[in-house]
Amino acid sequence: MKKFVIDQGSGRLGNQMMQLMTAKWMVGSLPDFEVYGYDMPAWQLFRPVTVGVPYCPLLVRGAAAPLDLVLRLCRLGLVKAVAMRSVCPVYHRFLPREEAQQLFQPRPDDDTEGFDETHIVIHIRAEDILLGKAGDYGPVPFEYYRMILRETGLKPVFVGQLANDYYSNLLKTAFPDALFVQPQTPIKDFQRIRNSKNIVLSLSTFAWLAAWLSDAQRIYMPLIGGWNPAQRPDIDLTPPDDPRFVYDLFPVRIWKASPEQIASLAHDRTFRRVTVAEIDSMRRRARLKLLPKRVRKAMQLLLYLALHLIGRGVT
Repeated sequence: MKKFVIDQGSGRLGNQMMQLMTAKWMVGSLPDFEVYGYDMPAWQLFRPVTVGVPYCPLLVRGAAAPLDLVLRLCRLGLVKAVAMRSVCPVYHRFLPREEAQQLFQPRPDDDTEGFDETHIVIHIRAEDILLGKAGDYGPVPFEYYRMILRETGLKPVFVGQLANDYYSNLLKTAFPDALFVQPQTPIKDFQRIRNSKNIVLSLSTFAWLAAWLSDAQRIYMPLIGGWNPAQRPDIDLTPPDDPRFVYDLFPVRIWKASPEQIASLAHDRTFRRVTVAEIDSMRRRARLKLLPKRVRKAMQLLLYLALHLIGRGVT
C-alpha cells in the first residue's frame, strides 16, 4: 500500500484537522494510497507511519503547494509515498462537511454545551498573535463586534484565549455587560463554539472549523489580515454554497502591535459587508501575485522527484 504521510510538526488542533482533511480528500482519488502520520487524541484519531517506508520521496510543504501536480504524479505511478508538511486552508480541498462532522467526533466527556439563539459567541484569538510577530494575524477591532451586536440584538459571549493581556483587558472594559467564558481544554472550547447557534470568528483555523462543522444559524467572518483575499489569496475559507456565512471586508493590514495600532482597536470602523462574488473576484486578481511562487514550487517538486527517480535507477 502506498503512503500519504502527514507531518504535523508543531501545528495546533485546527491546522492538524485541515491537514488530515486535505490528505483524505487527495487519497479519495488515489485508491492505492492510505493516510498515515497523524496523532490526534482529542478526536481519537491515530495512525502512525508503519515500518517499510523509512522516508517519503515526495515532499509537499508551504503555502501555494502544488497539490494538483502531486496528484498527477501519484496517478502516473511515479510516486509511492508523499510527505505533506503544508497546511492547505482551502475549503474545497477538504472532505465534504457531512463526512468531516462524522470524522471529528469528541468523547462524551469532552462535548460541551453551546449557547442558544439568544446569544452570539465571539471567539478570541490572542496569545501568539498579539505581539505582531506574524503580520497577517492580529486582533479584531472592537467596532466590528459592536456593529454585529447592534445588527442582531443578541447577547455577547466571549470565548477563547482570554487571559491577562492587553486585548482581553480592553475587551472587558469595552463590553462590561458581556459574558466572558474562561478557557478550558482545546476540545471543550472547540465544542462550545461548534454547539452554538450564532458565531463570530477570529483569525483562527480552530474557530473557523468549529463554526463550519456546526449547525449554527449565522457565522460572521471578518476578512482582516490573513482572511483578506487581497492579502492572502492562497487562503480560501469563504464557501459560496454555505449561506450561514456573513463576510465583512477590512483594508489590508500588517499587524505590528504598534501603540497606534493597539489604540485603533477601540474605534476602527474601516470595514464593509461584501458578497462571495466580490471576494472571489478579489482573490482571482490577487492570485496572479502567487504565480511565480507556484511555478518555483512546482519546479522544486519536479527536480526533487527527478533526483529521487535517478537514485532509484528509474529513467
